[in-house]
Amino acid sequence: MKRKMCLGLMAVCMIMTLAGCGTSDGDQAQSAGDNGGSAAVADENGNYIVNGSFEEVDFTGWVINNIDDVTEELDVYTRETDCYAGAQSLHFYSGSSDVNFTAEQTLSGLEAGSYKLTGHIQGDAAGDADASVYFYAVVNGETIKADATLGGYVNWYTAELPGLNVTDGEITVGVSVTTAPGGWGTIDDITLVKE
Repeated sequence: MKRKMCLGLMAVCMIMTLAGCGTSDGDQAQSAGDNGGSAAVADENGNYIVNGSFEEVDFTGWVINNIDDVTEELDVYTRETDCYAGAQSLHFYSGSSDVNFTAEQTLSGLEAGSYKLTGHIQGDAAGDADASVYFYAVVNGETIKADATLGGYVNWYTAELPGLNVTDGEITVGVSVTTAPGGWGTIDDITLVKE
């Protein structure tokens, strides 16, 4: 009897796994091709960003560009103390070479209107006075930036770009980080909501 119940339970679990049970953060929209384009579908909080808290370990929704392949560590980091929300974040570090990368995604099929991009970052620029850290949006052919700073461990900087007026249904959002060797940090909880 126990064996039959165990086999029955295993069969149900296998069917649920194959069929997919529920949705995860990254399931709110499907990635479309290599360009990171996604069909715009808001989650229960009104956020259109796919995997904005990096809870999917394979960068679902994001196009990561490690410029000149100089950033030594560029990955999804599982350590709740280094996250703004959830249990994972986008982690970066370079010990002997510069940090230089972008992470972005393109969303299409948005309703015309005003949107707000918000992103969070923490870390250290290793004393680099010329570090460049910003969140950005490309909307209607124009790039709009919000500068950010790396102010130390879990000293989160929140960048906001309100008033992003989408008229053609498409927006590209992202973050760019450039620092000297020794720069490190995490990026988390990126949102795009309709205002």
